[in-house]
Amino acid sequence: MVLGKAEQMEAEQRAYPAALRRTVLVANQKGGVGKSSITSAVAGMVARAADSSAGISERRVLIVDADPQGNATFSDLGVQGDKGRSFMTTLQYGEPLEVVRDVRPGLDLIAGGPMLAQVGGLTATAANSGIDVVANLMNGLAAVCAELNPFLVLIDSGPGDAPLLDALLRIARFLIVPTRDDDASLSGVELLALRYLRARQASPIELLGVVLFDVNPRATARNAQVIADLDALLDGSGATAFPTMIRSDRAAALDLRAAHLLPGELVEATRNAGKERLARLRRNGRHRVASGPDDLDVRLWSRDPAPLANDYQDLAKELLRRIAAAEQNGSPV
Repeated sequence: MVLGKAEQMEAEQRAYPAALRRTVLVANQKGGVGKSSITSAVAGMVARAADSSAGISERRVLIVDADPQGNATFSDLGVQGDKGRSFMTTLQYGEPLEVVRDVRPGLDLIAGGPMLAQVGGLTATAANSGIDVVANLMNGLAAVCAELNPFLVLIDSGPGDAPLLDALLRIARFLIVPTRDDDASLSGVELLALRYLRARQASPIELLGVVLFDVNPRATARNAQVIADLDALLDGSGATAFPTMIRSDRAAALDLRAAHLLPGELVEATRNAGKERLARLRRNGRHRVASGPDDLDVRLWSRDPAPLANDYQDLAKELLRRIAAAEQNGSPV
């Protein structure tokens, strides 16, 4: 029997693994727009959260680092990982994905890294060699999720690897798109929109919205105009820009990567550093010179990263609300 296009799409959506129902891809075809930072920070916020009213003492979260640069693995979480080796063997041979457990309490990781740069060559020859990259990745990730039962899965994608991005769009249930407010970043959103629409023909992926990253919170008129422009760009998709924007904080950005901290951890670290700094001043006098690399005055530039951490916390809450709304509205999964 030959299925029509609508019937074929419905059949493919029915075959979508239920274990991947809360898999969120963070993507933009432009680099440097906050994909890794948002993935790691939101994952950390959700994993740290507890909801006693719902009886949730832990929200286990899985990060999938699908970026050859491995920023989420190396820079954000401080994990050496396997440089993407397990990820590549899954794509090529259908081998099980290796998971680094508890990189933070309740937070697991599938490591990325430079070995993922081979994906372009693999996909170019996949059809001739009988390799189904999408099926291999979908089955591998579904097996991990069935075992770990994560509350949420966040996938960090690289900016330039189109074949891998297309595969991720086929396996993810939801999509969020970070962007800066410059023309190049917004063009990346438009390019991704075309790939998203193609993926929608064969998968149940749903766009949840666009997130403005690295913005000046005082530029209210400019921010409102960019949000309006994004909503116009998203018109007809059923999605809107996220009202929460991630502010620019250069000192915090340096500390987060240099010390491999998540935003909530940086808030705690700066508070502890402040207490230690006061104690040292009381002991040694106000004009004490920093003694070396073990001195927290040298290691941390941030003085108040709490507003940035609050942005990420608000974004995490809004993301979960939009996922819940999509589930309530009737998902094909």
